[in-house]
Amino acid sequence: MWSVTWSLWLPLVFGSVFGQRQRWPAFLCGGNVTGSSGLIGSQGYPGVYPANTKCVWRITVPQGKVVSLTFRSLDLESDGLCRYDYVDVYDGFVNSQRLGRFCGTAQPGALISSHNRMQVVMVSDANTAGSGFLAGYAAIRPNARGERYCGGLLDKPSGAFTTPNWPERDYPPGVTCSWHIIAPEHQIIELKFEKFDVERDNYCRYDHMAVYNGAEISDTSRIGKFCGDSPPAPIFSDGNHLFVQFFSDLSLTADGFICHYTFKPKNSTVSDSPVPVNTAVPTTPGPVALAYSEALCKQKCKRSGTVESHYCSSNFALAYSEALCKQKCKRSGTVESHYCSSNFVLTGTLVSAAMREQSVLATFSVTNLYKEGNLSIQQAGKSMSTKVVILCKKCPLVRRGLNYIVMGHVDEQGQGVVSPQNFVMAFKTKKQRDLAVLKNVRC
Repeated sequence: MWSVTWSLWLPLVFGSVFGQRQRWPAFLCGGNVTGSSGLIGSQGYPGVYPANTKCVWRITVPQGKVVSLTFRSLDLESDGLCRYDYVDVYDGFVNSQRLGRFCGTAQPGALISSHNRMQVVMVSDANTAGSGFLAGYAAIRPNARGERYCGGLLDKPSGAFTTPNWPERDYPPGVTCSWHIIAPEHQIIELKFEKFDVERDNYCRYDHMAVYNGAEISDTSRIGKFCGDSPPAPIFSDGNHLFVQFFSDLSLTADGFICHYTFKPKNSTVSDSPVPVNTAVPTTPGPVALAYSEALCKQKCKRSGTVESHYCSSNFALAYSEALCKQKCKRSGTVESHYCSSNFVLTGTLVSAAMREQSVLATFSVTNLYKEGNLSIQQAGKSMSTKVVILCKKCPLVRRGLNYIVMGHVDEQGQGVVSPQNFVMAFKTKKQRDLAVLKNVRC
């Protein structure tokens, strides 16, 4: 546990005017860090960081200030989705939003917290490469001006904001950006999107951009939630505040967006601009709920779906998964024998896997789709992906970066579900012809 002020660490980092050799503090694996400014670094920096580690730094600055974190050096194993070695930065300690995930050598702009706490997590796998990272933190005033990674306060009469990396390359995975736009009193704010390309999903559950009236996130004040490659219609605020948030998960990414904002008099006509469509799942007003329940209960009582399809929404999931996953893991049958009984059949590459207690939320980059059913497919440019819940994390055992044939069922939300009884195997080229033949079979 340690803290160090800028005045103390500057000589250690940069040496002296007499050309002495650089000296570094002994960086440990995480710790609680306090003070108005200081330095953190990966374990052993500037030496090669160790393998198979997870280090957590919790930074706290004085009350009334926020944390600004600036990377001075970044050198981790490079991967487009930062799946192996990476640094995560969070806006707080517990259940907080991730501000960004970083790897490779490209240094982002300053990351700013909402309050006086920030958490930095570095994870490495079995194969390491590079010297890790060196970052300085400082306590600054809320809404202080300056260059930053993404998001911030916008209060000029007009301007523009973009997703990170725009327009050179796709926005990064695992990032949350928030822009707070403030106009003078008695004025409103207009947003116009010049370009828009965010991972597509019917319900915008993954990568998305949301716009809110006011200065904070609230379901009641949300104007719209958007994804896909069609720019939203012009958006107008009710008052002089708008809050815009962009979120990307850890799978597919896309070009992103550029948005222009303008302040206008409150009595400006907006009749020529259609109200934006909320592409999120709509909320149902209270009075409708009773009518809905009456209609629902008049329907014929008939059980639908399977144990697997109801797994994620059921309170009995834990007990079920414990019993299910204790069974011997052995694949039975063939591609042909499982084809007609499966709701979906695809070949693809496992790009990410988020571990849960018993299960895995897996993201597959789809190579070929032989049987789609109601499976929800996300699309970013020419790339397609889908999310699949593997009920038992060790059965079938899958590894990221490898190609698979995946068969399973689809739940009511369009998400794929794979149990030990479903058919999953490593993809082999000779199976491609068999699948092409099965695609024309009438089940």
